[in-house]
Amino acid sequence: MAKKPKQTYLRKVLQFYLAPLWRTFFTALYFLFFAYFVIFYVDYLILLLRFLHFTFTLPTVQLTLDYLFFGSLFVVLLVVPFSVSVYALIIPFELMRKLDWTRNQKIGYAFVAALATIDIAVLSDILIRLLELQPPILRFLQTIELVQ
Repeated sequence: MAKKPKQTYLRKVLQFYLAPLWRTFFTALYFLFFAYFVIFYVDYLILLLRFLHFTFTLPTVQLTLDYLFFGSLFVVLLVVPFSVSVYALIIPFELMRKLDWTRNQKIGYAFVAALATIDIAVLSDILIRLLELQPPILRFLQTIELVQ
């Protein structure tokens, strides 16, 4: 008897979102919504890589203590919305697969998780906009604007 090939995790998640069930419309809509967030925040990852490259190529004499603190916060805030958006794609799949809760509890928890994800992404975006007004980050942003 031939063994069935093992499915990858990504294939299982996609089958969950695209299953021929009544919930497919809502789960696909959820998937598209948070997939858009992932694509939207890819720019932040590119900015993060440019910031790290800028930081590692500068002489250490030019890096002050405020650059260290604001730069660390900047790096974390750039990663958070992207990571949360990616994780939001997996939450419904994991909820339906692993927990012993009723269907309504799982749907409620997925809804709360979606709202929390949106709140975290918006809060991170607001904090990034406030942080980019700080002198060390502002210097970096002005430097990369000149390069472009």
